[in-house]
Amino acid sequence: MATNPDPIHITSEMWRLWESASQMIPGVKLSGIYANKSGYHNTVNKNRSTWPSNYSIKLPLDLPGYNYGYARAIDLTMSDTEMVKWTTRMKNSALNPADTRLRCMREFYGTLDNRSVYGLIKDNLDGPWRRSSADDTHLWHGHGSVFTKFVADWNMLYPLLSVWSGQPWEDYKVGDFLPNQGASGEHVVYWQNRHNLVRFMVAPESPALVVDGDYGPSTATAFKDMFAKLNDGAGSYTGSYMSGWLANQYDELIIQRRLRIANLVPAEPVNK
Repeated sequence: MATNPDPIHITSEMWRLWESASQMIPGVKLSGIYANKSGYHNTVNKNRSTWPSNYSIKLPLDLPGYNYGYARAIDLTMSDTEMVKWTTRMKNSALNPADTRLRCMREFYGTLDNRSVYGLIKDNLDGPWRRSSADDTHLWHGHGSVFTKFVADWNMLYPLLSVWSGQPWEDYKVGDFLPNQGASGEHVVYWQNRHNLVRFMVAPESPALVVDGDYGPSTATAFKDMFAKLNDGAGSYTGSYMSGWLANQYDELIIQRRLRIANLVPAEPVNK
């Protein structure tokens, strides 16, 4: 694979995202990550100095105090067929209240029919998503903006590849993603993150986890604790594996959490 051509402006994680996409989307070409223009393709620092009112430097997730020197978007040029596939997959993931694979993203644009541009945007991790508009160049290239906070966070970026590959949410969630104690890797990170998202929805709160990808004793204890609080006791469950029942309970809590957020945040159309 090619070396990152601009490590000053492009994080190794964003470059890895492109390299991974190039292996799974037939015929895809990189339209760009960094570009010296306003918005997410440019850095926070440049937007602040040249376009201080730009929408890409207004939200807390875009002003975390770091990553200010990096581009925060990716454009993928695809065939008409692949454009429709990519956009449809992004739409379905965004609008599924249980699906968390797009949490790192601010917005995306593409086309569902090769005739009109389709886009969605959100202001925080869990939405709600709302319709947004972009120019007709997005009929031939898919655009995705990433919140500044996550441009160097592979744990947040890698779930995008599951969406882009066409993997159904149910397969991503279950598949090889029900780990046992002693496992390590991205599938463990997934469940640790999921636990932390909803641990406050039981009383008393379930313990917070360090998201390190290591399914050790602390992770097992947290899963056992959540299981017990949702099931009137843990019974024989020790937390030494992610059970299918507990996985489904996390799903239900995620849906409840996102619906609560949607009821608090007005979903007003935004045009750029």
